[in-house]
Amino acid sequence: MLAATAGWATAATTAEAAQLTPAEAAPACFSLRQWDDWTITGFRSHAEVKNNCPRAYRVRLIWDDDFDGSCRSILPGTGFTEWRVGKMPSVEEIRLC
Repeated sequence: MLAATAGWATAATTAEAAQLTPAEAAPACFSLRQWDDWTITGFRSHAEVKNNCPRAYRVRLIWDDDFDGSCRSILPGTGFTEWRVGKMPSVEEIRLC
């Protein structure tokens, strides 16, 4: 009975550790372009990501203001644009989902 309990504890601990492992960065074949613009409501920081890789990936943007974007599927040769309110936020990293 104790061995089974210990086995479950080990499995649960391993599963928790797997969930806490940080996602890896997107491959270097992704490109990122960032800019700020002024609208009626104030400044916005934009980030445009393009997949120049030969295969599709699921990625998300990690912003320096502690905001993580949602996961998106990006086909080869396509991309997407995300924006945040404010002049200074910028993308720290593109991560795989």
